[in-house]
Amino acid sequence: MTRPVTLEWPVDEEPDRRPDWRDRFALGTDLALIGVVVTAAGLPLLTLPAALAAGSTAVRHRYRTGRLPRFRPLLRQYGRAVLPGAPFALVAALLLVDLVALSRGWVPGGPPLLALTGLAVTWLAGTGTLFLVATGRDPAAPWRDRLGWAWRQATGRPWSALAPALAGVLAFFLALSVPATLPLVIGFHLFAAHVISDRLTPA
Repeated sequence: MTRPVTLEWPVDEEPDRRPDWRDRFALGTDLALIGVVVTAAGLPLLTLPAALAAGSTAVRHRYRTGRLPRFRPLLRQYGRAVLPGAPFALVAALLLVDLVALSRGWVPGGPPLLALTGLAVTWLAGTGTLFLVATGRDPAAPWRDRLGWAWRQATGRPWSALAPALAGVLAFFLALSVPATLPLVIGFHLFAAHVISDRLTPA
C-alpha cells in the first residue's frame, strides 16, 4: 500500500514590519526631548561635552531598543564626564574663535588659511562626533579607548569622520538660522551621527 503524497508548499517569510507614522512621531518626540535635556545640561558650555556624551548614550539606547533609557544612569554618566570634558569645550571654543577671527580678517592669512583651518576644524569635529558615537555604544569603556577608536577611524577612514561632520555643519547653520530649533537639532544630529557611523565604521 502506497502512502499518499503530500505536497509541502514553500512558505514565504513575513516581511519585517515597517515603522508607520506613529513610530516615527514617537521617535521624533523622544529625540526632541533628549535634545532639550542636553541643551539645558550644556548651558554652562563647560558642561556641554558631558551633556553631549550622556545624550549620545540616550540616543543610542533609543535607536537600538526603541525606548528611552532610565534617567539615573545618564545622570551619573554626566557627572563623571563634566571634569574630563571641560578641556574639550575650551579647545572647541578656541577653534571657533580662530575661525571667526580669520573670517573677519582680524588675523593675517586670508581665504587660503581660512579654508585650510575650516577643513581641519571640520575633520576634528567629525573625530569628536565619532568619540560621542563610541561613548554611546559603550559608556563604561575608558575614555582613552573611545578616543583611540575615534582617532583610528578618522585617520584610517577619513570619510567616516567627514560624513557626520558635514551633517553637523548643516545642523549648525540650521540652528543659526532658526535658533529656537537648537534643542531639536542636537537630538536629531546625535541620531544621524549614530546611523551614519553604523554604516561607515565597524562596531
